[in-house]
Amino acid sequence: MTAFTRIALTALVLSAVQISSADENRRLPSIGLAIPVDPGSDAPYQQAFRDGLRDLGWVDGKNVNLLVRYSGGDPAKYREIVRELIALHVDVLWGEAQELKEATTTVPIVSPTMGFGDPVRLGLVASLARPGGNLTGPSTQRHDVDPKLLQLTKELVPNLRRLCLLYDGRPERNLRDYAEKEFRALARKSGVSVCMIPIRTQDDVEAVPRIIDQQRPQAVMFWISEFMYQHHRALIVPIAHRLPVVGDLREVAVAGGVLVYSADRVHMFRRSAVYVDKILKGAKPGDLPIEQPMKFTLVLNLRTADALGVRVPESILVLADETIR
Repeated sequence: MTAFTRIALTALVLSAVQISSADENRRLPSIGLAIPVDPGSDAPYQQAFRDGLRDLGWVDGKNVNLLVRYSGGDPAKYREIVRELIALHVDVLWGEAQELKEATTTVPIVSPTMGFGDPVRLGLVASLARPGGNLTGPSTQRHDVDPKLLQLTKELVPNLRRLCLLYDGRPERNLRDYAEKEFRALARKSGVSVCMIPIRTQDDVEAVPRIIDQQRPQAVMFWISEFMYQHHRALIVPIAHRLPVVGDLREVAVAGGVLVYSADRVHMFRRSAVYVDKILKGAKPGDLPIEQPMKFTLVLNLRTADALGVRVPESILVLADETIR
Protein backbone atom coordinates (compact mmCIF):
# COMPACT_ATOMS: atom_id res chain seq x y z
CA MET A 1 0.00 0.00 0.00
CA THR A 2 1.43 3.32 -1.04
CA ALA A 3 1.70 6.30 1.28
CA PHE A 4 -0.90 8.09 -0.81
CA THR A 5 -3.34 5.16 -0.43
CA ARG A 6 -2.82 5.08 3.34
CA ILE A 7 -3.50 8.82 3.58
CA ALA A 8 -6.61 8.46 1.44
CA LEU A 9 -7.95 5.57 3.53
CA THR A 10 -7.27 7.48 6.77
CA ALA A 11 -9.16 10.49 5.40
CA LEU A 12 -12.09 8.27 4.45
CA VAL A 13 -12.21 6.70 7.91
CA LEU A 14 -12.09 10.10 9.65
CA SER A 15 -14.79 11.41 7.33
CA ALA A 16 -17.00 8.40 8.08
CA VAL A 17 -16.52 8.91 11.84
CA GLN A 18 -17.44 12.59 11.52
CA ILE A 19 -20.53 11.81 9.45
CA SER A 20 -21.55 9.08 11.89
CA SER A 21 -21.08 11.48 14.82
CA ALA A 22 -23.10 14.19 13.09
CA ASP A 23 -25.87 11.73 12.23
CA GLU A 24 -25.94 10.49 15.82
CA ASN A 25 -26.17 14.06 17.09
CA ARG A 26 -29.08 14.74 14.74
CA ARG A 27 -30.84 11.65 16.04
CA LEU A 28 -30.69 12.83 19.65
CA PRO A 29 -34.07 14.00 20.92
CA SER A 30 -34.17 17.69 21.72
CA ILE A 31 -35.85 19.71 24.47
CA GLY A 32 -36.39 23.41 23.88
CA LEU A 33 -36.22 25.28 27.18
CA ALA A 34 -37.91 28.68 26.86
CA ILE A 35 -37.02 30.41 30.13
CA PRO A 36 -38.73 33.73 30.93
CA VAL A 37 -36.14 35.05 33.39
CA ASP A 38 -32.36 35.50 33.41
CA PRO A 39 -29.83 32.66 33.98
CA GLY A 40 -29.02 33.74 37.54
CA SER A 41 -32.65 33.78 38.66
CA ASP A 42 -33.31 30.47 36.97
CA ALA A 43 -30.24 28.60 38.27
CA PRO A 44 -31.73 26.55 41.16
CA TYR A 45 -34.82 25.63 39.16
CA GLN A 46 -32.86 24.74 36.04
CA GLN A 47 -30.56 22.57 38.13
CA ALA A 48 -33.56 20.78 39.64
CA PHE A 49 -34.94 20.01 36.18
CA ARG A 50 -31.59 18.71 34.94
CA ASP A 51 -31.19 16.60 38.07
CA GLY A 52 -34.61 15.13 37.39
CA LEU A 53 -33.59 14.29 33.82
CA ARG A 54 -30.36 12.73 35.04
CA ASP A 55 -32.26 10.54 37.49
CA LEU A 56 -34.18 9.18 34.51
CA GLY A 57 -31.05 8.57 32.45
CA TRP A 58 -31.09 11.71 30.25
CA VAL A 59 -27.78 13.57 30.00
CA ASP A 60 -27.37 16.71 27.90
CA GLY A 61 -25.11 16.10 24.91
CA LYS A 62 -25.03 12.36 25.48
CA ASN A 63 -28.53 11.11 24.73
CA VAL A 64 -30.52 14.34 24.61
CA ASN A 65 -29.93 17.90 23.46
CA LEU A 66 -31.07 20.76 25.71
CA LEU A 67 -31.57 23.95 23.73
CA VAL A 68 -31.78 26.73 26.32
CA ARG A 69 -33.01 30.26 25.61
CA TYR A 70 -33.56 33.09 28.12
CA SER A 71 -35.76 36.17 27.74
CA GLY A 72 -34.75 38.05 30.91
CA GLY A 73 -38.32 39.00 31.81
CA ASP A 74 -39.08 40.59 28.42
CA PRO A 75 -42.44 39.25 27.13
CA ALA A 76 -41.68 40.22 23.52
CA LYS A 77 -38.33 38.43 23.65
CA TYR A 78 -40.01 35.40 25.19
CA ARG A 79 -42.32 35.08 22.20
CA GLU A 80 -39.25 35.43 19.98
CA ILE A 81 -37.30 32.62 21.64
CA VAL A 82 -40.36 30.37 21.54
CA ARG A 83 -40.67 30.89 17.78
CA GLU A 84 -36.96 30.15 17.44
CA LEU A 85 -37.23 26.86 19.32
CA ILE A 86 -40.27 25.77 17.35
CA ALA A 87 -38.37 26.50 14.12
CA LEU A 88 -35.60 24.19 15.36
CA HIS A 89 -38.14 21.32 15.44
CA VAL A 90 -37.58 20.40 19.07
CA ASP A 91 -39.28 17.25 20.32
CA VAL A 92 -40.56 18.90 23.51
CA LEU A 93 -41.06 22.53 24.51
CA TRP A 94 -40.54 23.31 28.20
CA GLY A 95 -41.52 26.60 29.82
CA GLU A 96 -44.45 28.92 30.50
CA ALA A 97 -47.74 27.20 29.79
CA GLN A 98 -49.81 30.06 28.45
CA GLU A 99 -47.26 31.51 26.04
CA LEU A 100 -46.21 28.11 24.69
CA LYS A 101 -49.81 26.99 24.28
CA GLU A 102 -50.55 30.11 22.25
CA ALA A 103 -47.51 29.49 20.05
CA THR A 104 -48.21 25.89 18.99
CA THR A 105 -50.93 23.27 19.12
CA THR A 106 -48.74 20.47 17.78
CA VAL A 107 -45.36 20.46 19.58
CA PRO A 108 -45.61 18.66 22.96
CA ILE A 109 -45.36 21.13 25.87
CA VAL A 110 -44.36 20.52 29.48
CA SER A 111 -44.81 23.38 31.94
CA PRO A 112 -43.23 23.05 35.41
CA THR A 113 -45.76 25.43 37.01
CA MET A 114 -48.73 25.37 34.63
CA GLY A 115 -49.22 29.12 34.52
CA PHE A 116 -48.86 29.67 38.30
CA GLY A 117 -52.49 28.73 38.81
CA ASP A 118 -55.24 26.25 38.05
CA PRO A 119 -54.81 25.31 34.36
CA VAL A 120 -58.46 24.31 34.05
CA ARG A 121 -59.70 27.69 35.29
CA LEU A 122 -57.15 29.42 33.08
CA GLY A 123 -58.55 27.55 30.08
CA LEU A 124 -55.27 25.82 29.29
CA VAL A 125 -56.47 22.22 29.57
CA ALA A 126 -59.74 20.29 29.56
CA SER A 127 -59.21 18.65 32.95
CA LEU A 128 -56.47 17.69 35.39
CA ALA A 129 -57.02 13.97 34.81
CA ARG A 130 -57.03 14.19 31.00
CA PRO A 131 -55.65 17.52 29.87
CA GLY A 132 -56.05 16.80 26.15
CA GLY A 133 -54.18 18.79 23.54
CA ASN A 134 -50.41 19.21 23.65
CA LEU A 135 -49.84 20.61 27.17
CA THR A 136 -49.18 18.93 30.51
CA GLY A 137 -46.98 19.15 33.63
CA PRO A 138 -47.20 19.86 37.36
CA SER A 139 -49.51 22.65 38.55
CA THR A 140 -49.07 25.09 41.45
CA GLN A 141 -52.87 25.23 41.99
CA ARG A 142 -52.72 28.78 43.38
CA HIS A 143 -56.45 28.65 44.15
CA ASP A 144 -55.78 25.91 46.70
CA VAL A 145 -52.73 27.62 48.22
CA ASP A 146 -54.20 31.09 48.73
CA PRO A 147 -56.59 30.20 51.59
CA LYS A 148 -53.66 28.82 53.61
CA LEU A 149 -51.48 31.84 52.80
CA LEU A 150 -54.26 34.17 53.91
CA GLN A 151 -54.76 32.18 57.11
CA LEU A 152 -51.05 32.39 57.94
CA THR A 153 -51.07 36.12 57.22
CA LYS A 154 -53.92 36.61 59.70
CA GLU A 155 -51.99 34.65 62.33
CA LEU A 156 -48.91 36.76 61.63
CA VAL A 157 -50.77 40.08 61.76
CA PRO A 158 -53.38 39.99 64.54
CA ASN A 159 -56.55 41.96 63.80
CA LEU A 160 -55.67 42.14 60.11
CA ARG A 161 -58.34 44.24 58.40
CA ARG A 162 -56.70 45.60 55.26
CA LEU A 163 -54.33 43.92 52.82
CA CYS A 164 -52.80 45.07 49.53
CA LEU A 165 -52.31 42.44 46.81
CA LEU A 166 -49.54 42.79 44.20
CA TYR A 167 -50.20 40.59 41.18
CA ASP A 168 -49.43 40.28 37.47
CA GLY A 169 -52.14 42.42 35.89
CA ARG A 170 -51.20 41.90 32.26
CA PRO A 171 -54.31 40.83 30.31
CA GLU A 172 -52.63 37.71 28.95
CA ARG A 173 -52.14 36.32 32.46
CA ASN A 174 -55.91 36.11 33.09
CA LEU A 175 -55.52 36.72 36.83
CA ARG A 176 -57.72 39.80 37.23
CA ASP A 177 -61.06 38.00 37.47
CA TYR A 178 -59.74 35.58 40.06
CA ALA A 179 -58.10 38.35 42.09
CA GLU A 180 -61.05 40.74 41.93
CA LYS A 181 -63.77 38.18 42.52
CA GLU A 182 -62.64 34.95 44.16
CA PHE A 183 -59.73 36.16 46.24
CA ARG A 184 -61.55 39.31 47.31
CA ALA A 185 -64.53 37.18 48.38
CA LEU A 186 -62.21 34.77 50.24
CA ALA A 187 -60.63 37.67 52.11
CA ARG A 188 -64.00 39.27 52.85
CA LYS A 189 -65.16 36.06 54.54
CA SER A 190 -62.13 36.38 56.81
CA GLY A 191 -62.98 39.99 57.61
CA VAL A 192 -60.20 41.41 55.41
CA SER A 193 -60.63 44.06 52.72
CA VAL A 194 -58.20 43.97 49.80
CA CYS A 195 -56.75 46.79 47.73
CA MET A 196 -55.71 45.40 44.37
CA ILE A 197 -52.46 46.60 42.78
CA PRO A 198 -52.09 45.01 39.33
CA ILE A 199 -48.58 45.26 37.87
CA ARG A 200 -48.36 45.61 34.09
CA THR A 201 -45.41 47.90 33.33
CA GLN A 202 -42.24 49.33 34.81
CA ASP A 203 -44.22 52.46 35.70
CA ASP A 204 -46.55 50.29 37.81
CA VAL A 205 -43.54 48.82 39.62
CA GLU A 206 -42.23 52.26 40.49
CA ALA A 207 -45.65 53.46 41.66
CA VAL A 208 -46.14 50.71 44.26
CA PRO A 209 -44.61 52.51 47.32
CA ARG A 210 -46.80 55.57 46.68
CA ILE A 211 -49.96 53.47 46.32
CA ILE A 212 -49.11 51.54 49.49
CA ASP A 213 -48.76 54.83 51.38
CA GLN A 214 -52.17 55.96 50.11
CA GLN A 215 -53.94 52.67 50.87
CA ARG A 216 -52.46 52.19 54.37
CA PRO A 217 -52.65 48.38 54.53
CA GLN A 218 -51.47 46.34 57.50
CA ALA A 219 -49.73 43.82 55.22
CA VAL A 220 -48.88 43.24 51.56
CA MET A 221 -49.30 39.98 49.64
CA PHE A 222 -47.19 39.18 46.58
CA TRP A 223 -48.27 36.69 43.89
CA ILE A 224 -45.54 35.28 41.71
CA SER A 225 -45.47 34.98 37.93
CA GLU A 226 -42.52 35.06 35.53
CA PHE A 227 -43.00 38.84 35.10
CA MET A 228 -43.36 39.45 38.84
CA TYR A 229 -40.34 37.24 39.50
CA GLN A 230 -38.17 39.44 37.31
CA HIS A 231 -39.28 42.52 39.29
CA HIS A 232 -39.73 41.01 42.73
CA ARG A 233 -36.86 42.84 44.42
CA ALA A 234 -37.87 46.21 43.00
CA LEU A 235 -41.39 45.60 44.29
CA ILE A 236 -40.57 44.18 47.73
CA VAL A 237 -37.43 45.96 48.97
CA PRO A 238 -38.94 49.50 49.13
CA ILE A 239 -41.84 48.37 51.33
CA ALA A 240 -40.50 45.39 53.33
CA HIS A 241 -38.87 47.64 55.93
CA ARG A 242 -42.24 49.28 56.67
CA LEU A 243 -44.84 46.51 56.35
CA PRO A 244 -44.91 42.72 56.56
CA VAL A 245 -44.83 41.26 53.06
CA VAL A 246 -46.03 37.70 52.47
CA GLY A 247 -45.88 35.72 49.25
CA ASP A 248 -45.73 32.46 47.36
CA LEU A 249 -42.06 32.11 46.39
CA ARG A 250 -38.95 31.68 48.55
CA GLU A 251 -37.26 34.65 46.90
CA VAL A 252 -39.92 36.91 48.42
CA ALA A 253 -38.56 36.08 51.87
CA VAL A 254 -34.97 36.46 50.68
CA ALA A 255 -35.85 39.96 49.41
CA GLY A 256 -37.23 40.94 52.83
CA GLY A 257 -40.69 39.44 53.01
CA VAL A 258 -41.63 38.00 56.40
CA LEU A 259 -43.47 34.84 55.33
CA VAL A 260 -43.74 32.64 52.25
CA TYR A 261 -46.07 29.69 51.80
CA SER A 262 -46.11 27.91 48.48
CA ALA A 263 -45.92 24.72 46.54
CA ASP A 264 -42.30 23.55 46.53
CA ARG A 265 -41.31 24.81 43.10
CA VAL A 266 -37.86 23.23 43.13
CA HIS A 267 -39.59 19.89 43.60
CA MET A 268 -42.06 20.71 40.82
CA PHE A 269 -39.28 21.60 38.38
CA ARG A 270 -37.61 18.29 39.16
CA ARG A 271 -40.93 16.45 38.71
CA SER A 272 -41.45 18.11 35.32
CA ALA A 273 -38.60 15.92 34.03
CA VAL A 274 -40.86 12.89 34.51
CA TYR A 275 -43.29 14.32 31.96
CA VAL A 276 -40.51 15.04 29.47
CA ASP A 277 -39.21 11.49 29.92
CA LYS A 278 -42.62 9.98 29.19
CA ILE A 279 -43.15 12.14 26.11
CA LEU A 280 -39.72 11.31 24.71
CA LYS A 281 -40.64 7.65 25.17
CA GLY A 282 -43.82 8.05 23.12
CA ALA A 283 -46.56 9.24 25.49
CA LYS A 284 -48.97 11.96 24.36
CA PRO A 285 -49.08 15.03 26.62
CA GLY A 286 -52.86 15.12 26.54
CA ASP A 287 -52.94 11.66 28.17
CA LEU A 288 -50.63 12.56 31.07
CA PRO A 289 -52.58 13.74 34.16
CA ILE A 290 -51.56 17.09 35.58
CA GLU A 291 -49.92 16.62 38.95
CA GLN A 292 -51.12 18.78 41.82
CA PRO A 293 -48.59 19.94 44.43
CA MET A 294 -47.27 17.18 46.66
CA LYS A 295 -44.84 19.29 48.72
CA PHE A 296 -45.28 22.72 50.25
CA THR A 297 -42.77 25.00 51.93
CA LEU A 298 -43.05 27.62 54.64
CA VAL A 299 -40.18 30.13 54.83
CA LEU A 300 -39.82 32.82 57.51
CA ASN A 301 -37.54 35.84 57.51
CA LEU A 302 -37.12 36.37 61.25
CA ARG A 303 -34.62 39.17 60.71
CA THR A 304 -37.28 41.23 58.95
CA ALA A 305 -39.92 40.24 61.49
CA ASP A 306 -37.70 41.49 64.33
CA ALA A 307 -36.99 44.76 62.52
CA LEU A 308 -40.73 45.34 62.04
CA GLY A 309 -41.61 44.31 65.57
CA VAL A 310 -43.72 41.43 64.28
CA ARG A 311 -43.96 38.51 66.70
CA VAL A 312 -44.14 35.27 64.76
CA PRO A 313 -46.52 32.91 66.62
CA GLU A 314 -45.23 29.57 67.81
CA SER A 315 -47.95 27.92 65.69
CA ILE A 316 -46.15 29.22 62.59
CA LEU A 317 -42.59 28.76 63.84
CA VAL A 318 -43.04 25.04 64.38
CA LEU A 319 -44.22 24.62 60.76
CA ALA A 320 -41.31 26.49 59.13
CA ASP A 321 -39.18 24.57 56.68
CA GLU A 322 -36.61 27.37 56.59
CA THR A 323 -35.85 30.45 58.66
CA ILE A 324 -33.76 33.43 57.57
CA ARG A 325 -32.01 35.16 60.49
